[in-house]
Amino acid sequence: MNCFSNILVYVGATDPQAALIRAFEIAKSNGANVTLMEVLKPVPPAVGLLSSAIDPAEVERLLRQDHEQKLRDLASQFANSSDDSASQSQVSVLVQFGDPAQKITRQVLRGKHDLVIKTADGTSVSGKLFGSISRSLLRLCPCPVWLLKPQVHGEFDQVLTAVDIDATDETHRDLNQQLMQLASTIARMDNATLHVASAWQMWMEQSLRRRAGDAEIDQAIEKQEQLVQKNLQQLIEHVDTEGIDVQTHVRRGNASSEMFAVAEQVEADLIVMGTVCRTGVAGFLIGNTAENLLSNVTCSILAIKPAGFHTPVTLEGEDESEADVLPMV
Repeated sequence: MNCFSNILVYVGATDPQAALIRAFEIAKSNGANVTLMEVLKPVPPAVGLLSSAIDPAEVERLLRQDHEQKLRDLASQFANSSDDSASQSQVSVLVQFGDPAQKITRQVLRGKHDLVIKTADGTSVSGKLFGSISRSLLRLCPCPVWLLKPQVHGEFDQVLTAVDIDATDETHRDLNQQLMQLASTIARMDNATLHVASAWQMWMEQSLRRRAGDAEIDQAIEKQEQLVQKNLQQLIEHVDTEGIDVQTHVRRGNASSEMFAVAEQVEADLIVMGTVCRTGVAGFLIGNTAENLLSNVTCSILAIKPAGFHTPVTLEGEDESEADVLPMV
């Protein structure tokens, strides 16, 4: 997968194995660099009040050293399981203290990473996978974020990408193209079926029916569906899908509910989607479709921002110790 060359893997999850396996698979295929990162909770200042012999800064230093060594051991374990092509990759480790989503995003900016991979962090009894760290990353992180379902270490079988065929602006049309390229690349790599889905609605359908009548609106809906099908096929034709089983799904209705229905129908184990917000404060809101999907799906997600997205997170006021990325020796 030559789409990514500088991967950041967050290993602060209960089971980071899925994220590590996928990251080193990409590194193996095209020599991508890999950084393993963990973010710890800061040592409470009150610890320093317990005894004059306990220095919170020293506790943090020892914790950092201990977790850096654990990351080195993990990196060695997965790097050594790859063949010689992975030896061309640079593998580094990084341990920081603070808010995970903020620290990960700052490292993406500082290290110019083009992909973040982490295991989904949700643990609720309802089966929802995407907890606070995942959701914050989808709002803040400027590069693609790949959230992997725990215990799923093999290849994907059913890859679903949700595209917005109604998009009229260049930014979102380009995002459609990027979604198709990534989804098709993963489908080819994993020998998976690629499902391309789009939902659409007739603008102000009920009001128009009252004014123009059912017959005219039904005819307009039929023509619109034909146009959506045509545009979807044209989008697919602009991407190399040779050798991939491609299936299309055009649904009329609410985008989030229809995409969830398609995901359930095809038993998708990966959804490649855009996290788009056309209104609100840039970087803090994601589109309703993405938000609603995250609340319901129980499969892995690869989420992509449109070109021109600017995260509200900056590197201003950065502590020098934050930049200490340690290469493997």
